[in-house]
Amino acid sequence: MNDNAIEKAQPVTLAQVPFKVLEETIRQLRSTRNDVIRYGVWNVRNLSDEEFNRTDDRKLLGYFRQDLLETRFLSKGRRIDLIQLWKWFDDQMSGIEPMLIDSEETFLNIQDKDLEKVRKRIAEIQAFLPTLRSEDIEAFRRVKYKLRRTVMRLTYDLHHLFKRLEKYRKNFGADLAPRPERVPLEAVAEIPEPPPLEEAED
Repeated sequence: MNDNAIEKAQPVTLAQVPFKVLEETIRQLRSTRNDVIRYGVWNVRNLSDEEFNRTDDRKLLGYFRQDLLETRFLSKGRRIDLIQLWKWFDDQMSGIEPMLIDSEETFLNIQDKDLEKVRKRIAEIQAFLPTLRSEDIEAFRRVKYKLRRTVMRLTYDLHHLFKRLEKYRKNFGADLAPRPERVPLEAVAEIPEPPPLEEAED
């Protein structure tokens, strides 16, 4: 059934989806983004560069393992890895799973440049997971700085994707019916806006 649904869903960008789809995408992405930042990258994200350089490698490995392999999924109260957390959202963007809107299943096929950036970061992080699972401290030392950069870029790319979605929502204009009160995207006070990153392609 899913394969047929994917074939029927025409590729669209996030700027082209109907308003109800955009609202539900924003709602779910907000939840996913908050879980990623609060529980998925929390330890490493909150270390300064100086602290990172001074921290013992075995302790850093423990931080990365806790962040990326044992992410606490807020609404379920159980531990999963970061890839599983992201896929619960992204499977709906790629038509693997339907998005439920007003009790109806909607299959999407989102092809969007900012979503692809996040997908790229997730794939990069996934490539590091065997090293973290092996607990090979020497292998970890070789990749720890690149892994840290990837984690920080992921938080920035998620934030940038949010900003674009909010812009699309505003662009629907005043001809829409009055909207209910909504929680602003940046309502979670303990998640500050990340600083701009210099994008150095590897």
